[in-house]
Amino acid sequence: MGDNGAHIFIPFIGLAANVLVQISVFRFFPGTGLLRSVFLGFACGFLVSILIRPDLISASNIAIYVLSGYCYFHFVNMGETARRVRILIELKDARQGLSLREILERYNFKDVIERRIVRLVNNGQVICKGGKYYIGNSAMLAIAGFLAAVKHVIFGRMP
Repeated sequence: MGDNGAHIFIPFIGLAANVLVQISVFRFFPGTGLLRSVFLGFACGFLVSILIRPDLISASNIAIYVLSGYCYFHFVNMGETARRVRILIELKDARQGLSLREILERYNFKDVIERRIVRLVNNGQVICKGGKYYIGNSAMLAIAGFLAAVKHVIFGRMP
């Protein structure tokens, strides 16, 4: 296959590098955290996409890589945070099944919020001063704002 067809594989090679780096960093450097490992993997995959054959890189290849990376981010995020996935896994592990009451006890709203606040504070996205919470890392706020704007454009409502 000549160079005319080789460019098709560049974004997928970048995505493979993204996944490999993300998993390696998350497993071998646990202090890095999931979100940072995802960002690092995305950046490495992006560099691989550009550097593998700079003469063949195109805007469409970059777009395909970015959108593939976005899909991978949500795949990882879904497995980590989606309640439906967790409930299904817990039901699979519960040989005698779970009642609605038992499921509700596991997903106590107060506990869920406390865990999310702890995660936000540990990641530096939120800081606590004098018993009140404030925005910490504004990069995540910008990403959240971007996602809210995209949802508004697509679904016509704010989250």
